[in-house]
Amino acid sequence: MTIKTLLLTLSLLAAPLFMQTVHAELPNSAQTSSQSVTLDVRNMTCAMCPITIRKALQGVEGVNEAKVDFASKTAAVSFDPQKTGIEALIKATTNAGYPATVRQPE
Repeated sequence: MTIKTLLLTLSLLAAPLFMQTVHAELPNSAQTSSQSVTLDVRNMTCAMCPITIRKALQGVEGVNEAKVDFASKTAAVSFDPQKTGIEALIKATTNAGYPATVRQPE
């Protein structure tokens, strides 16, 4: 074995001893929680109404998912509470012509 090969081998074996370990953590924004709410929505009269309401809700920043049910006249919305709130969701449906209120548990 040549001196060159020996030094290269030793440096490769010793390298992990001198390297720092880096731990990656998700930033707080990536660790967001999700909140859900069910809204009672008025003025739904046809099959197109749920599409309009869903689009209005999805236009609100922070909304992850919006499912609108014509039969029960409700909208189930999942959203990031750090970006939006229930008031903004109600405002979006109301501005689209469908006033809403938070569904109360039965």
